[in-house]
Amino acid sequence: MTNDPFTAAASLDELLTRTQQALSSMRSRATEHADVDPEQLLRAEGSAADGRVRAVAVQGGRIQSVVVEPELAEAGWAAVCGHVVVAVNAALADLDAQVNSSARADVDALAARLGGLQEQSVRQMELFSRAMEDVLARLNRSGDAGTRTGRSG
Repeated sequence: MTNDPFTAAASLDELLTRTQQALSSMRSRATEHADVDPEQLLRAEGSAADGRVRAVAVQGGRIQSVVVEPELAEAGWAAVCGHVVVAVNAALADLDAQVNSSARADVDALAARLGGLQEQSVRQMELFSRAMEDVLARLNRSGDAGTRTGRSG
């Protein structure tokens, strides 16, 4: 590392930029994009009626599929619809748990990065402060030398 104040400030700026990029990346992962391959999204399954109704939910709170085994139709539409609601809600609850778990992991990663940023920024500010003290000392020495030689300052 250097005592050059401009280098220290640039390093601190770089750290802040990297942290902002990490935050931006985390935000973009949390948002569903139309051009994303569905296989890359978080997905969850729910079922009802002993597995005769199955639903798949994907990241973004969307239902990817619902499958109802034909023999369940004998129970009547009201019963089938009730089972579909149970299966879909189970899939969405599982998806919500996965998203929350993923968000906690992202927050933990960000906290670790910010901890490192704080430590590094303290070191950078110490270097910057020392460099500024050196500049002031040089200016004072230069001013003292000019006074001794009769130059006005």
